Parts: sequence; C-alpha cells; structure tokens
Amino acid sequence: MGFTKLELVRFFDGLTELVNKENRGKARVQIRKFLLEFEKSYQYEDAVTQRNVPYIPPYYIPAMPQAVQEEIREKLAAKLTGQEENATERIEQFMRSQIYDLKGLIDIKEYVAWVDKEIYRNFQKRLEASRE
Repeated sequence: MGFTKLELVRFFDGLTELVNKENRGKARVQIRKFLLEFEKSYQYEDAVTQRNVPYIPPYYIPAMPQAVQEEIREKLAAKLTGQEENATERIEQFMRSQIYDLKGLIDIKEYVAWVDKEIYRNFQKRLEASRE
C-alpha cells in the first residue's frame, strides 16, 4: 500500500497531535526531514514529463526564479567557457539539474539558502492545508 504525499502529511499531522506539547516542535522537525527526503526520492524527469504534475522541487534550477537562473547561467558560462569545447551544451545540461550538482563549479551557498527557505515555506503551506 502506498501513500500520496498529501496522505503522508495528514498522517504525520495526526501523529504530531498525539505527541506531548514539549516534544511537538521536535516531532515537526523530524517529520519535515522525512518529507524532504521523501520529496527528493521523486525523479525530476517524472515531474517534468508526466501530465498533471505541476510541481518541480525547488532544489532543481528550473524551479528557481528567472533572475536566479540567469545569474547561475552567467557564473557557469564564466567558469566553463574556455575550459571545454562544448561549454554551451554543458551549461544547458547543468541548468536542468539540481543546484547541488554545481557544488564543485560555483559557490552555491546563497542558492541553497533560497532552496531551504522555499522548501520550508512550501512545507508550511502543505501543513496548514492538511489541517483544514
């Protein structure tokens, strides 16, 4: 038997209510960690190629704001141009990947911070929606 993500959120929300008040914060953190790992288990390609899947996880570059994508593209171009023959193709390949895949090429700290905020914001929205 499998669960949808919404079913998991509702299930964990119900479990959190059973935990005493002192430990609810810790329980919510553990649930958030689990859901983030659960979310990472989905393949980006599935989200992009299947119909009715509007959500691309925020740690993928195409889910980031356009201005951020352009900034990343410029940094990649500065790094890869002159190093590789097919730098343009490699840049486009990297632009379809996860921000974590660029760790060795550019400084990703600020982008990871954006991703963390976005994931937490999305998590809060889903948690609030599951309570309704």
